[in-house]
Amino acid sequence: QRLGVLHVGQRIEEQADFEKIYKNAWADNANACAKQYAGTGALKTDYTRQVTGKRTQWGLIMDGWNSLVRYYKNNFSDGFRQDAIDLFLGNYSVDEVESASPLHVKKDWKFLALPIIMVVAFSMCIICLLMAGDTWTETLAYVLFWGTASFGTFAIILYNGKDFVDAPKLVQKEK
Repeated sequence: QRLGVLHVGQRIEEQADFEKIYKNAWADNANACAKQYAGTGALKTDYTRQVTGKRTQWGLIMDGWNSLVRYYKNNFSDGFRQDAIDLFLGNYSVDEVESASPLHVKKDWKFLALPIIMVVAFSMCIICLLMAGDTWTETLAYVLFWGTASFGTFAIILYNGKDFVDAPKLVQKEK
């Protein structure tokens, strides 16, 4: 009322059009900030945009998807971003004498081969379940084989987990 937006006696709760515009602008701002920081849109924007303030099924699904994408990006593809931030903030200074780049780390064969083998084995396991063989024993044998191959490669990936994480290379944190 002091700013002249509302008349005397008007309440903000009675302004449905303004509330809708305000909530959408708030959610859009949250999405922009979250994309810069986490690489995905903000979580719970369906709740913010709703006039009723209730969660939707689609919003829950999108939050789950965004969480999975954030987990992947944080662990497997964001090390270079932290290196860029460290360079920008001056946490790392480039040594002109040293010719080898600390950013270049040679990846082992397992870095690419194991995830591909795991995805192929898991896909084959699902295909064997969906397209049953002539007998149930044949189907069971295929599913067990491909399931074992999927589980085995997944176990190897977990065992060598640090090789798959994209950690920053310029500044190492003290433990």
